[in-house]
Amino acid sequence: MNSLRRFISLSLSFSFLIMSYTGIVLFLAPKGRVANATNWELFGLDKTQFSNLHVSVMVLFLIGMLFHIYLNWNALFNYLKNKSREVSLLNKEFLLAFGLNLLFVIGTLLYWGPFETLFDFQDQLKSSWEKPQIPSNPKSDTHEVGKQKLKLQP
Repeated sequence: MNSLRRFISLSLSFSFLIMSYTGIVLFLAPKGRVANATNWELFGLDKTQFSNLHVSVMVLFLIGMLFHIYLNWNALFNYLKNKSREVSLLNKEFLLAFGLNLLFVIGTLLYWGPFETLFDFQDQLKSSWEKPQIPSNPKSDTHEVGKQKLKLQP
């Protein structure tokens, strides 16, 4: 059983590291159409490959979490007990953990302060990849983005 717990814990750790890395790359990467138009890559992987990697490792992480919860059910359940060893959702750790997650969910959905700043920064960063060059012929209906010429449709 210890070997299985060790395996699950290490798998979760690796999955977490890979998801963190791919999540940061996707946060910084250009928008999809710009990434496609410029053939954007990082370490030989394009944006679609990073996205696919992120999703597939997330599935592995979720499956690992289910096994982790199953294998550690007693310890996790003990976190919900108070000093009299009764199950209580009103202990400070539970309320703080729940409150912190609720704050992030609501803050993100309502675009509150630090969350707004984070997502505005991401939008600016992603938009910075989109710097079309002005064509040498102003009457031309094509623009260069990276090494590709884009035909503008009216």
